[in-house]
Amino acid sequence: MTLLLSALVMGVSALVGGATGFAASLLSTPGLLLLGYDVPVVVTANLSATLVSRLLVVGRSWREVEPRRVGLLLAGSAPGAVLGALTVGAIPVHALRIGAGVLVTLLGLLLLLPAGDRTSTGPGPVPHVVTGLFSGYLATSVSLNGPPVAALLGRVDLPVRVFIANLACYFLCTNSISLVTLAVTGGLPRHGLFPALPVLLAAAIAGNQLGSAVSGAIPRRAFAKVVAILVLISGVTTALS
Repeated sequence: MTLLLSALVMGVSALVGGATGFAASLLSTPGLLLLGYDVPVVVTANLSATLVSRLLVVGRSWREVEPRRVGLLLAGSAPGAVLGALTVGAIPVHALRIGAGVLVTLLGLLLLLPAGDRTSTGPGPVPHVVTGLFSGYLATSVSLNGPPVAALLGRVDLPVRVFIANLACYFLCTNSISLVTLAVTGGLPRHGLFPALPVLLAAAIAGNQLGSAVSGAIPRRAFAKVVAILVLISGVTTALS
């Protein structure tokens, strides 16, 4: 029963991620934690699911990727991933769970705020690198690496397809870095990944494909509000669990 519910959580989260370009880990992390999975298992499952699902997105839309922008984000992501991997073993699981819940709640509130004025170029190189650093840290500590990058790209006047392609390419690269970092530092869990991981990966691929298919039919602003509300609910629930 737990495995079935986990697949449902991952599938629905991936559907949202496929439709918006991010937020899959935001939604899946609280649900998987509430179902009793340890933080290292949740981090590994989310990183793996996002990597596999975004590989398909990049394969379809690689011409839309902005290499320089993604490269700047990755320049900060690598050291951030190392710091996050070291933090996982140094902080009690309960504290990480509360921290993850509070973080998700704050990000939900951030998503509800108006986007503000956007420009064609957006922030300069330094904000990109700093955002990548923060995102990399969150990737290996609580698997919530998407919102900082999405918030940064939200300040740039990008077409939706370019926005999603940049995020997909960034996730593909940074999640690969994060998984290798966890493996090198001993952060990958030795137990609890099987049979859950293959099932969660399959659910993530199916959900992401469906989300990508329906993304063009749903008004982005309306859907963003729904995502923000779901994020708030899941964040508060996780922080209080």
